[in-house]
Amino acid sequence: MSTTPATKPNGAAALVTGAMNTIHAAGSGIIKVGWLGCGDRGRGAIRQCLSADPGTEVIACADLFESKAISGREYLKQNPKYKDRVNIKDDQIFHGFDCHEKLAQTDCDLLVMATAPAFRARQMLAAINAPKPKHIFTEKPVATDVAGCRMVMEASKIAVQKGLAIVCGTQRRHEFSRVALMERIHAGQIGELVAGQCYFFCSGIWYRKAMPSMSELEWQCHNWYHFTWLSGDQVCEQHVHNIDMMNWCFNGPPKKFMAIGGRQTRNYSADAKEVCKRYNNGSDANWEKYNGNIWDHVFAEMEYANGARCASFSGHGPGTDREGEKIVGTKGTSDCSSRIEGENPWKYEGQHVNGQQQEHIDLLESIRAGKPLNEGQRIAESTLTAIGIRTAAYSGKSFSWNWLMNASKQDLVPPQEQLKPGPGHFDPISTGCDKLV
Repeated sequence: MSTTPATKPNGAAALVTGAMNTIHAAGSGIIKVGWLGCGDRGRGAIRQCLSADPGTEVIACADLFESKAISGREYLKQNPKYKDRVNIKDDQIFHGFDCHEKLAQTDCDLLVMATAPAFRARQMLAAINAPKPKHIFTEKPVATDVAGCRMVMEASKIAVQKGLAIVCGTQRRHEFSRVALMERIHAGQIGELVAGQCYFFCSGIWYRKAMPSMSELEWQCHNWYHFTWLSGDQVCEQHVHNIDMMNWCFNGPPKKFMAIGGRQTRNYSADAKEVCKRYNNGSDANWEKYNGNIWDHVFAEMEYANGARCASFSGHGPGTDREGEKIVGTKGTSDCSSRIEGENPWKYEGQHVNGQQQEHIDLLESIRAGKPLNEGQRIAESTLTAIGIRTAAYSGKSFSWNWLMNASKQDLVPPQEQLKPGPGHFDPISTGCDKLV
């Protein structure tokens, strides 16, 4: 059985896209960071950014909610490891549905994004097209509809032209063990790929009540996971990690989709009725819309370019949790993490790293080296793959990647000018035979 020495694989280098222009903040100077989305995941991401490079400094922050933006600054300043590198002045704290536009006008070099998925595509474009264009770290997924994925692909092309980095929160791509494993899979160590499986099924998720002074739309954004236009449904928001691994194995997205699923255990009726009364003059009539509209289980089959078919299962509900991937080749199988079994067995025995931390290290190293990583097209494809699964399940139709990429008119997110404190945006729960758009 072969092993791997405890050295860092050259995985980051394989992701580098050549820059056409001189990038911002290259070399050993201070990299000024703007922070967009100051909730729990955003706090994790900004800590990882600061931990990745002692030459980073946060100079601005923004969130839909003013209280979150203000408390985010105080949260960082209270940490003795970072307080000397948190220099956010009062006039560099932004809030509201247009806070990303204000943040894009600041002097930061790098934007760390962890907002609701619905908004990430337009926020990326605003940052890249700003007077001082920004490098970007964004959480996954990067969109909730086809229109948003196309927007991210456009942003990725512009980033190449401007010499800007885009790294996303699919941390498996930065774990040394998986990088070393994937080099072997792509070299043919398990033979031709003929099948695969990926899973992300776990217990339920949070439900957030309305806070004082929140408008209905603001509450909906606060409770974003429960609405397809905001989260993309669990298959997009959560399962995208595992889907991305399948795409990595096959060096690209699938060529065809089919899926089924439904909603049978999502019941937040007590909390939903309370929220309904708040926005419905004390009545809980028609409370169901506040219960959200995402499904709780989706089963899918993805067919890749060589004819291999991969099974996908994702959702939330009672029962045994299951998360991970398996790839099957003509000469062996792999757990898509650190092992190969079959004719050419192998086990990774090198250095293990936290992928969520390493992705920030790789991003900042690429900026300083003048060789910015650009994962924009790839994360747009993996996000669109998840959206393809959801669309197949919601419609009951099978269709091709070519149709999804070039013919679909799916556009779920309201225009920016319609996003303001006021009524929410509620779509019905999918029937499983929705019109294919």
